Amino acid sequence: MVVPFYMQFLTGVFNMSKNKNVISTDLKKKYRAALAVALCVNILAAVLYYIWYIDRKIPDSIMLIEDREENLEFNVPIEGEIDGAVDAISIKNPGSVQNDNIHFNLNKTVIMKAANTGSYKARLKLFGLFHYKNIQIDVIKEQKVMPSGRAAGLYINSDGIMVLGTSEIVGKDGLGYEPSANILRAGDYIYKVNNNNVDDIDDVIEALQENGGNSVTVYLRRDGNNLKVKIDPVLTADGEYKIGVWLREDTEGIGTITYITEDNKYAALGHGITDIDTGLLIDIKNGGVYPAKINQIVRGQAGTPGEILGSVKLGKTFCLGTISNNTNYGISGEIFDDSYGYDGSKAIPAAMKQEVFKGKATVRCQLGDRTGDYEVEIEKININSEENKGMVIKVTDKRLLDKAGGIIQGMSGSPIIQNNKIIGAVTHVFVNDPVRGYGIFIEDMLSG
Repeated sequence: MVVPFYMQFLTGVFNMSKNKNVISTDLKKKYRAALAVALCVNILAAVLYYIWYIDRKIPDSIMLIEDREENLEFNVPIEGEIDGAVDAISIKNPGSVQNDNIHFNLNKTVIMKAANTGSYKARLKLFGLFHYKNIQIDVIKEQKVMPSGRAAGLYINSDGIMVLGTSEIVGKDGLGYEPSANILRAGDYIYKVNNNNVDDIDDVIEALQENGGNSVTVYLRRDGNNLKVKIDPVLTADGEYKIGVWLREDTEGIGTITYITEDNKYAALGHGITDIDTGLLIDIKNGGVYPAKINQIVRGQAGTPGEILGSVKLGKTFCLGTISNNTNYGISGEIFDDSYGYDGSKAIPAAMKQEVFKGKATVRCQLGDRTGDYEVEIEKININSEENKGMVIKVTDKRLLDKAGGIIQGMSGSPIIQNNKIIGAVTHVFVNDPVRGYGIFIEDMLSG
């Protein structure tokens, strides 16, 4: 049977229409699936962002001052409970309950007052339902310190001879050798060569010459562990035995003293002293604080940090104090020069993290013969920062902007004062925006 042409045509059109409907349905399914996946991803991202946001708002620990009311304003949907602190801590908070435990709601202002020093644990629940985390509440006595802001020369000896790196050396035969490659590494501290204790680079050189061409035993400290390695020295064209390693024994510079305590202990810098080549925190053996004379202020500009240039009077006669600790929170030690020491009439309370707020503050620093106070703005606060970058500050004082262009190298450690309390210290400058920089909380410096 012959099918008329118009019937063949209509059948073809019908089949094409069916295929289009199938394709259209498949596309719709895929489109809906893609939308569902995108929606799930967005919801997950929103949840993760919200958790991150809450985590930045809620500290891992809270310090309270004995017999002082503290306002905690976190404004997050978290409920908490403190075990066995009814007699020690009182709370004013809408909906708070105090029986055997203390219950509070961080979505509302919480006013806490602690009667006695001590440590307590608070359990936090998201929306009052899901366990979020535990935080430590430490109650301490009020501490007053004297903000300094004075520039000082800092000199430290490392605890051992610091290895900066290894390199190739040319032997007497004209060939290249790398005797220390894959044996020593940057950040190692050499404290003994064969049976000789070494205090400086000259001691290392002397021990190598005494050893001659034999394998030398090098005792070192790496990541807190003591190791013993063997290295084969190379005789060079100048007649000396070398092991192809770059070493450093001391470091010096100018920084700012942050505060002095009643017993003449001090803290400075707000960040640790690191090696300029390796960027690693230096293990210190000892060190000293010395008078510094500021000779020039190099203004900072975008891409090029400014700096304080000056001279330092070294030597026992001029030593103002000791450096005994070098941590990520700064250096500390003791001041024994009366002109730099504690003056109770100039002491102010140290603020806890929860007392710091966005807004006006002052920075005290020395850019000439004496210290000065300059206005800044606290722009951001991150109470959970594990680094020395808990707040972002912006210089607003025209005098400081005109003279230095903002924050410059050498200002690290300059105390930040707000509401007649010391709240922290300047630590870093934004390289591309010297008007802004980071600050560390004074609470971290005191406890670190």
